[in-house]
Amino acid sequence: MSEQHPMILFVGHPEQGAQLLEAVEPLGWWVYQPQTANEALGMYVSYLPDVVLLNADAAPDITEEVYYHLASVLAEPMIVISDDELWSDRVTHHLSADAHVAEIIARVGEATGALEVIH
Repeated sequence: MSEQHPMILFVGHPEQGAQLLEAVEPLGWWVYQPQTANEALGMYVSYLPDVVLLNADAAPDITEEVYYHLASVLAEPMIVISDDELWSDRVTHHLSADAHVAEIIARVGEATGALEVIH
């Protein structure tokens, strides 16, 4: 795990991915932003990101497919952004759909240990 500079695999709306990248670049973090489920799975295998961040409300079909494939190989940590409480039972990290980028960064930092390095 890249505690100081976590790599995030983000599946969701491209605009939100760009905002997240802009917010974490000064921290030395990186965000991979695949546009399809196959790209996401390929990036996961190729880059072994420190955390998978799925916006289930922005890309429900892709999120479902990516989640099921990665859950089958016990990929952790996974963070899901969604107002559907069903996700609370599936993953250890769940954020509401209106989560602000600072809240997302905090959750990624918690999940990867990166915030401990910053403080």
